[in-house]
Amino acid sequence: MRQAACALVLLLLLADSAAGPTTTDVAELRNGDRITCEIRKLERGKLTVKTDGLGTVAIEWDDVERVSSRASYDVELESGLRLFGSLERSDAGAVVVGAPPAGVRTRLREIVRIAPVGGTLWRRLDGTVDAGFSFAQANVQTDWSFNAEVRYRSRRWVSELQADSALTIREDADRQSRNTVTLKSQRLVGRRWSTLGFAQFQQNEELSLDLRALVGAGAERRLVQSNRTVMAAIGGAAWTNEQYSGEEDENVAEMVAGLTWDWFTFDGRSTNLDMGLFSFYAVNRPRVRLELNTSFKSDIVGDLYWSINLFESYNSDPPASQKRSDFGISATVGWSF
Repeated sequence: MRQAACALVLLLLLADSAAGPTTTDVAELRNGDRITCEIRKLERGKLTVKTDGLGTVAIEWDDVERVSSRASYDVELESGLRLFGSLERSDAGAVVVGAPPAGVRTRLREIVRIAPVGGTLWRRLDGTVDAGFSFAQANVQTDWSFNAEVRYRSRRWVSELQADSALTIREDADRQSRNTVTLKSQRLVGRRWSTLGFAQFQQNEELSLDLRALVGAGAERRLVQSNRTVMAAIGGAAWTNEQYSGEEDENVAEMVAGLTWDWFTFDGRSTNLDMGLFSFYAVNRPRVRLELNTSFKSDIVGDLYWSINLFESYNSDPPASQKRSDFGISATVGWSF
């Protein structure tokens, strides 16, 4: 199994090397520098390029004066309009997307995302992995935390897999664990609009929750998007199966409403604040659940970062004698790719 996994990773890397474009793209900066490179992507106000001499370099988008490339890209504007084509050199602060005469001229400050069209599976993936550890000698307590996120983007689809895990071990008490796995897939259907399907599996010993399995569907509307922030509203419906310790399984139909907000800056070092708040309203009985997840990340060096993560789970009507909520905070160190 391990040999097969290693072989798969090697094949992806070789395919990426063989199929990837050559360093013939150009990024011109406001200070007069001209960088010959391969344009990888623009996301969260950061243009990522690959050069022969310096390797992979991140450039603040506000510092870019012009870009040009013969490769095809998916370019998204603040308005949600998406353009496809090559990046043709234009006047200062602008670019023409698509070859003349059909190309569309747009200002660089209006562009919020650039992604290559086609390419290998490896180049379509990005994500983060981080972990934390702490030990207290007074009560012999050990805390472990782990978070991972992988995202895949194509021309019409965005899929995301998230996993969060926490474990507390104490000499004088039972161990406590909390695990959450979330899968979400979106189909882009219009300017700032997408339909989505989602599934989530939760386990939380602090709440005596053996398993909560949820599947649902809905729609998302990006209310604001720029090179500094993205805010989106989500609405939908879900079917939930809950298994509490010592209780019979229960099926619950729920209406879902959520809000996500991401704030980010890049000035030689990335700083990101991500927040997601989701509410679940039971249809067949008076109950409300809330799920809050927040993280603050800042670069250390290269692709390494440190992060502060916070979560809150609330249930207004848990089984008798069970806790209503669980709250936690952790500090981790991670790697982005």
